[in-house]
Amino acid sequence: MHPTRDHSLPPDPEAVRRAPHAHGRIIVIAPTRAACETIELALGLHLDTLLEREHGDELREWAGAGKGFGIVAGTGVGKTLGIRPIAEAILQEPLRVGVVNREREATPETPTWNVVIVTTGIARRWFEDDLIFPRDTLVVDEIHQTSAELELCLALGKRVGCRFIWLSATVDPSFYARYLNSSEVLETKAFDPALRAKVEVKVQTPEEFLDEKYLKRVIRERRGVAVFVPTRKEVEQLAADIGGKYSRLTAAFYHGGEPIRVIRPFLEGEVERPFLLTMTAAGQSALNVRGLDTVVIYDARYANRVDRGRNVLHRLYLGANEILQMAGRVHGRVPDGEVTILSDRDLDFATLQPTPPEFQLAGDAERVAVTCAALGVDASELDLPVPLDRIAYRRALRTLTACSCPERWPAAARRAGVAADNRRQPRRRPGPTARPRPRGGSRPPDRRLRPSGSARARGRSRARA
Repeated sequence: MHPTRDHSLPPDPEAVRRAPHAHGRIIVIAPTRAACETIELALGLHLDTLLEREHGDELREWAGAGKGFGIVAGTGVGKTLGIRPIAEAILQEPLRVGVVNREREATPETPTWNVVIVTTGIARRWFEDDLIFPRDTLVVDEIHQTSAELELCLALGKRVGCRFIWLSATVDPSFYARYLNSSEVLETKAFDPALRAKVEVKVQTPEEFLDEKYLKRVIRERRGVAVFVPTRKEVEQLAADIGGKYSRLTAAFYHGGEPIRVIRPFLEGEVERPFLLTMTAAGQSALNVRGLDTVVIYDARYANRVDRGRNVLHRLYLGANEILQMAGRVHGRVPDGEVTILSDRDLDFATLQPTPPEFQLAGDAERVAVTCAALGVDASELDLPVPLDRIAYRRALRTLTACSCPERWPAAARRAGVAADNRRQPRRRPGPTARPRPRGGSRPPDRRLRPSGSARARGRSRARA
């Protein structure tokens, strides 16, 4: 039997701990695999951006001084491109960049990288194996895209003692500045009016809007179009229908279940216009598609809401943050951009303001216990973004460990101080006194399947009624 290893970890973890990084490493935490590719491409570019022209010297000074800070700036000003000069100011040596995610595994060269781009799940895994150190700097791109993994990574980074640099276009900076102990926050409204997109709101579905007249215009004007819809099925169906009808229009789709090679030709500018790319929210931020000048947004999303301790799926409208991010693929980035929002609400794009993040681990102790136990983390030891009700958490954790649970749950319970003997003992195998099953496969009579006397009485009373 061949030995197996976790491909998210370097083959020799000790080589990471021995690596001579005098100024530590830059660990860039990205929300998606597609964002990892965008950041990797950006780190290889030297472009003049609005953020660099107006605040470049200030950001390099903060980075070199060892300060933790945040950047809140509109889409298209160069936040992602700004990671490179920040990293150079911190490391003071040439950048050696690598990516680790679900598709790109860690290699023997990983310990030599001084800039490592990872998704939230990989970052959490590295924290668990003590592969992120106090001297490392965590750069959190698109910090507004909250998830259970990201919230755990923020708390684990605080426990280790890392410095945080965080970036966002749609977040109220006051919370993260306080929570991550940021010495400075750069909040800028810098915007190039020449790159302002034309925004319209229409009461239509994507199928109604993407009619023959509109698509012929896209082909005639050679436009690059991104269409955001809420589900993977809708993404695939739209691309298949449009691609089958219009041979002169390159139609493709991307969602979180697709390999990154699907989107990379668009990121590298290899796909010529006209094209139409349908996407879920996986492409709403940190995704810079070259040649894109038109965005169509369907105002719908699906989200879980805790109802009496249960997660219930609801269809909701998009939040202001999501709309701003999706529109930001062209608004403020390219000239003659167009944004169309398909909604039955009365929306005014110009007045949309960022809203506070919706934290995934907040509000429900049972969900916190289930999530953290499944990840092998004790939440009571962490400073989560939202204060944890520790009494309710321990109660929920005892309930979990008293049931038939995965093997990692008892370990998390022991770290939380829950007695191991609270777990239910495994079922005893049938002994010699067990009632044998009759031959022929028929089920033996079971008195528990018959209604009790009181149940029969209730049945008769209902029948009389």
